[in-house]
Amino acid sequence: MDMKILFVYPNIVESPKDISTGLAVLASIAKRAGHEISLIDSTFGISDLEITEKIKAFNPDLVAITAATNDFEYSCHIASLIKQIKKIPVIAGGFHPTIAPDEVISKDCFDMICIGEGENSFLELLQKMQKNNPIDKIQNLWVKKNGKIIKNPQRELIKNLDSLPFPDREIFDYRKYLEWNHGTATFLSTRGCPFQCTYCINHFLMKMYKGQKYVRFRSIDNLFQEIKQVLEEYKDSIKNIEFYDDTFTLDENRIKEFCQRYPSEIGIPFNINVRVNAINSDLFKELKKAGCIRVSIGIESGDENIRNNILKRDMTNQQIIDTFKAAREAGLKTYSFNMVGIPFETKESIQKTIDLNKECSPDYVGVSIFNAFKGTEIYDICRKNSWLKEDYSKSYFRDSNINHPNFTIKELRKIRNNFGFNVFKSKKPFRAFVDLADRNLSQLDSYIFIRSKLIKKMSLLKK
Repeated sequence: MDMKILFVYPNIVESPKDISTGLAVLASIAKRAGHEISLIDSTFGISDLEITEKIKAFNPDLVAITAATNDFEYSCHIASLIKQIKKIPVIAGGFHPTIAPDEVISKDCFDMICIGEGENSFLELLQKMQKNNPIDKIQNLWVKKNGKIIKNPQRELIKNLDSLPFPDREIFDYRKYLEWNHGTATFLSTRGCPFQCTYCINHFLMKMYKGQKYVRFRSIDNLFQEIKQVLEEYKDSIKNIEFYDDTFTLDENRIKEFCQRYPSEIGIPFNINVRVNAINSDLFKELKKAGCIRVSIGIESGDENIRNNILKRDMTNQQIIDTFKAAREAGLKTYSFNMVGIPFETKESIQKTIDLNKECSPDYVGVSIFNAFKGTEIYDICRKNSWLKEDYSKSYFRDSNINHPNFTIKELRKIRNNFGFNVFKSKKPFRAFVDLADRNLSQLDSYIFIRSKLIKKMSLLKK
């Protein structure tokens, strides 16, 4: 008998607002298997009453909830609401259950958790539940049974990403996402990252899957097929594309194939993330010719000691400066990623980050307040120094989960909000004041919505 599967996306991130690709792929898997699916999505706000009414109306047989660290508390809240209404089995997956499985499975509101890539495990779970077979021996799943926790072994990584169905954007109100992001559709073409940054969980996952090929690529054929399908379905709403890969240019030959084919097969302007030591000037030129508009590049810290010894970014100031220059010379817009409040950082360190941004002269500046995540090397450093707070941060822009010895959170917020202004004020004073207003008002959803509407109107006027 087919089942009703309720997916839950407890998203509380202010920016960027985007769908959960992982959840959307699971929705495709469930739909392909013939099950009825529905979604609770908190991205644009949802009340407990709305959640309760949806659960009662849909009456699911299984609830699947994704949990990142920053929204873990809210994930527990929604799962607890569900349990109050009906004793439905609830499974949690995503980054936080993977890096902190004991913490997640200890919560009464979760009956199961999935560690690591969950597509094949989730399909097996549905098949076994459908036939009323035992579910306690599925790889990747930790399952509560008779007061005990059964911790099943890991499944191998998915070798062929092309074998996965495309994300089900229909389950989300995708047009609303597109409108909010003024026409930007997002895609992922890879899984995994080979670099060893201490603040990222990729290093943890590489150890978890030691001996397996961690970095995997979708074929260009498969990627373009998905893009074409989305463009066809939402053609009136999409103005550009953004690839969310951590580093889009890891495989140079693959990117050259992408650049050769993209203009004739897709032809929509696109943006990507690149890394200083995984790009070159010739590739920038190829990307520009293919339709790339903007590249986002991680600076993170302008203090070489902090960047290379604490964050293990393995790049010099000159390499960063040269990369931004090469992108500019290729005719590309640039966006810099930065953090403030990094362990051992001082006011002088942050000033170096501002100064390096000035020298790189990015068109846009992104800056977050540092947060330490379980499973990362820098989390262990913070724990050893007794800097960790009891609660997780809910925002990368207003809070941190560490008590920094050199800054209060109020000081870090002020530094973060004034960061772009200090970068732009000497060369681009108007841009500086716009950035200042943007950072101080961007926590207000009403401001973001109005800004998106204005951008949309301005783009229409230019046509």
